[in-house]
Amino acid sequence: MKKNTTIAAVLVVAAVFLFFLVLTKVANEAPPQPPNGYTFWLYAQHVVECSPTEITLVDNREAETHLEVDNSWPPCSTFHKGDVLDFDLSRGEKTHFLRVEPTAWWRKSM
Repeated sequence: MKKNTTIAAVLVVAAVFLFFLVLTKVANEAPPQPPNGYTFWLYAQHVVECSPTEITLVDNREAETHLEVDNSWPPCSTFHKGDVLDFDLSRGEKTHFLRVEPTAWWRKSM
């Protein structure tokens, strides 16, 4: 009887050890915390006002988005009237510019 109890105890300890190994593996595979701020996208936007510290964008539904910008943004002269653009941005204390590209044709009419 004592032999069965010892085997059971060893099996329980081994199972607990394997459980912690699996738990550690799962925890290590979880994605890391995002950096300070977060990334977001604004699609099909028209630049209506631009200055070195602020920019105002309008979408096809006439919803305005006003952003305080940092020094990562390109000069205002790069944005032309009538351009419909997709912006990839990052939010922190101020909005950080990541990239811009022309909007896909199907998004312009939405």
